[in-house]
Amino acid sequence: MPSLANREFVLGLDLGTSSCKVCAVDLAGNALGAVDEEYATLTPRPGWAEQDPAQWLESLGRGCRKLLGQLGLDSHRALGVAVTSAAHIAVLLNHDGAALRPAILWNDQRSQEKAKILSETSGEAIFGLAGNWPSTTWSLPHLLWVAENEPRLWQQVKYILLSKDYVAYKLTGKRISDPATAVSAMLYDANQRQWSGELCRLAGIDQTYLPELHPIGAEIGKLTSAGADLLGLSPATRVFNGTLDSTAETFAAGVRSQGDCVIRLASAGGIHGVSHPPRRHRKLISYPYVISPLWLSQAGTSCCASAVSWAAKLFDAAKPDFTAWSQLAGQSPAGSAGLMFHPYLMGERCPYWDARLRASFTGMGLHHGKCDFARAIYEGTAYSLLDACGALTQQDFALRHIKVVGGGGKSILWCQIVSDVFGRPVEYMPGADSSFGAALIGLVGLGVYQSVEAVPPGTLTTGQEKSYLPDTAKNEFYQQEFKRYRYIQTRIGEISHYEPGD
Repeated sequence: MPSLANREFVLGLDLGTSSCKVCAVDLAGNALGAVDEEYATLTPRPGWAEQDPAQWLESLGRGCRKLLGQLGLDSHRALGVAVTSAAHIAVLLNHDGAALRPAILWNDQRSQEKAKILSETSGEAIFGLAGNWPSTTWSLPHLLWVAENEPRLWQQVKYILLSKDYVAYKLTGKRISDPATAVSAMLYDANQRQWSGELCRLAGIDQTYLPELHPIGAEIGKLTSAGADLLGLSPATRVFNGTLDSTAETFAAGVRSQGDCVIRLASAGGIHGVSHPPRRHRKLISYPYVISPLWLSQAGTSCCASAVSWAAKLFDAAKPDFTAWSQLAGQSPAGSAGLMFHPYLMGERCPYWDARLRASFTGMGLHHGKCDFARAIYEGTAYSLLDACGALTQQDFALRHIKVVGGGGKSILWCQIVSDVFGRPVEYMPGADSSFGAALIGLVGLGVYQSVEAVPPGTLTTGQEKSYLPDTAKNEFYQQEFKRYRYIQTRIGEISHYEPGD
């Protein structure tokens, strides 16, 4: 491999749900390499999930320095940095810009009551402004929960930044956000394209707490000395405004027009489609897309690869080997010998939006082995995605070309199951992740591409892309199994909501 010491490059930084990823891309759009760094998720109570923002910064710093060392890149040749992150994660800062508490994650369920009240009393008004229906996934009910349960801390809040904007703030000293990230706070007027005074009043915050809004790809500033020290880069490195991980990875996968869609096999699952005008619906999550005026609509599920990880750790005492897990699942026949899994380990988002739903295996018998449980999880998550997909197709989203992104796509068996369950060809895009999407945004900011619209859909090629065609017989079988999945789901819903004395 030729030396990269003289290669100019940009970095894409992505804050995921369980780890961060740093990706280096040269000025021709070639991915040079990437590294992951994990950080801890705190679960002080059942259904809670939060993270220490300081750990994000430490992990990004380690990842950046590790990547530079592994590739032999010259830190002074880093021309730009762009940041993406998971959505709906607000960081509360005091007057000095210090985080006041761990950041509540999008899958945290503590704000159930707040979300319910918002839905019942202001749901239509919020939907009309924000373009999304209130639930526990959004920052607005999280903020209301903090205000009620931690009033002393709440009185100290001076600034509110979403997770990617917090990172950019620590790198540049500037408080800047983009439209998609602003939407994820549920404090943004999607029609007027500005922070909403009405939603801010509903949250009990001053609008001055929130960052300025700049377009995706706009330059935020250069690294401060502290930011440069953190990443091991030159203070001359420019920082560009990124966006949400779901929009960035969909962009990285080459989605440029209606009919293309992405299935995400990551910690959370989801199906992403783009449209203009936006086809908003209370069961969908919708954000402004990287390419304006398109909007991305997401039928999101709460547990996908996280369900596989949970089971692998449960069954294996050692650190789970996901390649071995996939091989194990391959020993079970289609239908998992009658075993069925519903992946509601953290409640469920689309299409049920029910925080109280809980996961289950049904149909268990003495004849079932470990391989059947492994395959049932793959099939159950695929059924869950198909279930969620109905909310998109009901809004006339066409699913012509399905691209699979996320670490789960490494499993040949899982991708084939998805193809068979959906009855559609799918293409796995191994390099199409949020960090690569962020790097592409950095190239736009540098002027390598004149605009995000000018980035060609075939920018990413790794030679490891793989296509899958559905098996007709298995698709017919899975269609019948999906009917059973839906029937069992109705019973699970009743059980999850059962209260003694009912």
